[in-house]
Amino acid sequence: MKDQRLESRVDSHTIKIQARKAQVYYGSNHAIKDVDVDIFDKTVTAFIGPSGCGKSTFLRCINRMNDTIDSCRVEGSITLEGEDIYDPRVDPVQLRARIGMVFQKPNPFPKSIYDNVAYGPKIHGLTRNKAELDEIVESCLRKAALWNEVKDRLLSPGTGLSGGQQQRLCIARAIATSPEVLLMDEPCSALDPIATAQVEELIDELRSQFSVVIVTHSMQQAARVSQRTAFFHLGNLVEFGETGQIFTNPQDPRTESYISGRIG
Repeated sequence: MKDQRLESRVDSHTIKIQARKAQVYYGSNHAIKDVDVDIFDKTVTAFIGPSGCGKSTFLRCINRMNDTIDSCRVEGSITLEGEDIYDPRVDPVQLRARIGMVFQKPNPFPKSIYDNVAYGPKIHGLTRNKAELDEIVESCLRKAALWNEVKDRLLSPGTGLSGGQQQRLCIARAIATSPEVLLMDEPCSALDPIATAQVEELIDELRSQFSVVIVTHSMQQAARVSQRTAFFHLGNLVEFGETGQIFTNPQDPRTESYISGRIG
């Protein structure tokens, strides 16, 4: 297991996701205010901030998960490779095939390990036969560093795995539709330290293929795995930049106060 900070260099300056004047309302509550952000391809971007600051709310805007909340209204512009994801012509189901998501608590389907990973490719019609599906399942489990642990019990329930294994299964499931972006909402908060280290290493490996956006309450985790960090506070994006700069030389006094533990 790596002890040192994971690779911090940004490999790509291609903008994958761009938000301009993004606003989110829950009824009359203005939850996200005027967020402008450029999220790069093949980069891990961390969203940090105290509870209730809006980081998870904004994360869920990126794949329109907030659509499931009746009182939620999103304004402004959020684009994926220049395409407005809130355009009425965009199918949210197809969008979520391009922008995968892993949640805070591991949530495998009550199906076999195999069927958990195969579900997305099946419903999106990504394979022509069982052999192609087998190939996707194995490839995704390998990418999620889980294949060697489960290859002899693919038909066993996914819910029978340990917490860390379940989360890696959920990551395998999320990448099975070959997304371009992977969103992770506190993916390690329910895991023990060893499982957390495994998932962190996996995140670092996955960024060679995806744009990864992670919400975390752990500043240490953000410093270890991300190349860029955004600090949210009271619905505002206070500061966004290179992770090293955010943690060692923040430009906004609110960022410095949060990192030093004076607020949050």
